[in-house]
Amino acid sequence: MVALNTTPDQSQQLPEWRAKGKYTFPIVLSSDEDFAERVYGVSATPTNLLLMADGRVVFRHKGYDAGEEKILEAEIRELLGLDPFAGIEPDKPPPAAEKK
Repeated sequence: MVALNTTPDQSQQLPEWRAKGKYTFPIVLSSDEDFAERVYGVSATPTNLLLMADGRVVFRHKGYDAGEEKILEAEIRELLGLDPFAGIEPDKPPPAAEKK
């Protein structure tokens, strides 16, 4: 996982955010605020993208509501050939997201 932040005025908040969440993944900072939109069509934050090794986008989800991390987990599990819904309660399916 890699995070990309193209909002320079948020850069000073990142160390505290990273420490609070105990995040260890790299965070790429860019002053080019249009980069993510120009290259990946990102128009909202947060936007989660799953990319193949060749850079092809296979999953895109905009915004965040509590529990939506399960959508991303299901997509990763499916790409790895695992049961995508293992650990997700069957009576509470994850909200729909856009598959590519």
